Amino acid sequence: MVKQKLYIVLTLSFILQITYAQNQANIWLFGDYVGLDFNTGEPLIIPYVNTQYFNASATMCDPSGNLLFTFNANIIRNKNGQIMQNGDGLIGHKVASMGALIVQKPGSNNLYYLFTVPRYTSYDGMYYSVVNMNLDGGLGAVTNEKNIPLEAAWDALEKLVAVKHENGTDIWIITRKFKDNCFASFLLTKDGIISQPILSPAKNSDFYEMVGNMKVSHDKKHLVVAYTDGQGIGALRQAYDICNFNSSTGVIDFLFTLTKNDGTTQKIFEPWAVEFSPDSKLLYLTFFNEAVGDLMELYQYDMQYYEDSLQLLQSEIKIATGPVNGLQLARDGKIYCTGNFYDHYDYVSVIHEPWKRGTDCNFEPDAIYMGPDKVYLFLPNILLDYLYRFEWDAHCSGQPITFQPNFIPEPASILWSFGDFSTSYDLWPVHIYEHGGSYEVNVTVNYPNGRIEKTSRVIDIVESPHPDLGPDTLVCEGTPVTLSVAGEPGSYAWSNGTFGQPTITVLDTGYYWVNVTNAEGCRTRDSIHVGWYHKAVLNETNLVITPTSCGGSNGSITGLTIEGVIPVTWGWYDGNGNLLGNNLDIFGLPVGNYFLHVTDDHGCVSISDSYTITD
Repeated sequence: MVKQKLYIVLTLSFILQITYAQNQANIWLFGDYVGLDFNTGEPLIIPYVNTQYFNASATMCDPSGNLLFTFNANIIRNKNGQIMQNGDGLIGHKVASMGALIVQKPGSNNLYYLFTVPRYTSYDGMYYSVVNMNLDGGLGAVTNEKNIPLEAAWDALEKLVAVKHENGTDIWIITRKFKDNCFASFLLTKDGIISQPILSPAKNSDFYEMVGNMKVSHDKKHLVVAYTDGQGIGALRQAYDICNFNSSTGVIDFLFTLTKNDGTTQKIFEPWAVEFSPDSKLLYLTFFNEAVGDLMELYQYDMQYYEDSLQLLQSEIKIATGPVNGLQLARDGKIYCTGNFYDHYDYVSVIHEPWKRGTDCNFEPDAIYMGPDKVYLFLPNILLDYLYRFEWDAHCSGQPITFQPNFIPEPASILWSFGDFSTSYDLWPVHIYEHGGSYEVNVTVNYPNGRIEKTSRVIDIVESPHPDLGPDTLVCEGTPVTLSVAGEPGSYAWSNGTFGQPTITVLDTGYYWVNVTNAEGCRTRDSIHVGWYHKAVLNETNLVITPTSCGGSNGSITGLTIEGVIPVTWGWYDGNGNLLGNNLDIFGLPVGNYFLHVTDDHGCVSISDSYTITD
């Protein structure tokens, strides 16, 4: 019998979770009464937006892309454009670079957390409020958890970003504390916000106009922060912080600053906006350049050099001068840009192919006319995970992994390359990685309108356990059998109800299995069948038992034949266990009980029922 390992699909918290619709970021309301709708895959202008958002804007849709509510740091409006019940008077500032943020509470279908941080002119601190969409007939209302201060972020300014924890469920809310000079990562779980954040040291800075946004890369390995101004002694002097980020711990490790200035107090290049290509390989930064007539400039950097400040700076390619301020990746895989610094602009520009190096990224200035209303400096603040181009639902070798496409509209055709020389043309492919390791999954998408998109993500596959109980086995009846997977680390669960032990001993025949689960949650089952050899059979067709007489010893047992595994040996024993002889026919027996012991070629001993000699 050929055995196959069974790799068990788990649905535990540490497995990446697929949400079978990722349309919560399909509608943007921002700037001075403007909006875009990405539900069709093409950005459509939303007319008659009745709210002024300035910089601080956040919008939440349901998983189907239907508008739920919007937020500008002070006022929440429901899907009908009305102020939400108890949705005014929120503490925040709509001019702050990233002053508003909305995230759905983990594990809840109806609760949303709204966060605010102030602009650089105020130290009001970081606050949160909670919206319950079950209230007011489904239009939502702010609960009594309103304007709750997060005391540990009393000095937070301008910066606010959200990204899911490595477990795929909890959410990190990250801000920058300027007085204490550190990053603060708050964890939002199904039980609410943990008020004590993970604190990570930041680069020394002064406290002057720390405008500019902050982004985590889409692979969740990096964090980049913009600071537009800093003129004091030891100031950042208009730089970007380049940092590493750990989505499991929330820790941020500062690496170096990136600046285009010469280190004097004179400022020429002011950093403003940050965005990454969907595959996290390219970094886009904008600068306000006083030397070229107060224009904005867009630059691209190669993130393969993120550990070396000189090489990263040398990888710089200028993409454009003009309407390139705020940057934000959208659900269509393109990066959208606001206008220049001083003027409220009535266009949105687009980087159509942000995964391409240099000017091949296809930057189009003034791509969408938003007039007569105006675009402000920054675009909506979005939970990073809503912007994944594709996702997957497992991470163990030997286990079927389903890949979910998040491309809109539905592609006309699609090609998946899984990084192990395997490909698929299925929209929702299922793939099995035979071995653990890091694999770059590349996807080429052809849309109905002829547009081609290429994107990639790295999937880290954990090597599944390899328990081996050996081949099915046969033993002599009653022989204990030890089953062991002691060489395979992990936790153990056996079919006989034993837990936590790598070894068990069994006495009965049957199928036995063990599940071994490693620290990363990958589980594999191996099974074995334990059977008994066929026993020797005594054929009594010609059996003759001759009694003794007069108390003598002249009884006999004759005529038995033995069927079993050849060769066999045998011996006759009395009731006291004494060997009497090795001939199959035995004579000279007194009154008593006699037993034939038969040993087959496997060493299995069969003992007959008693044969009785009478007088």
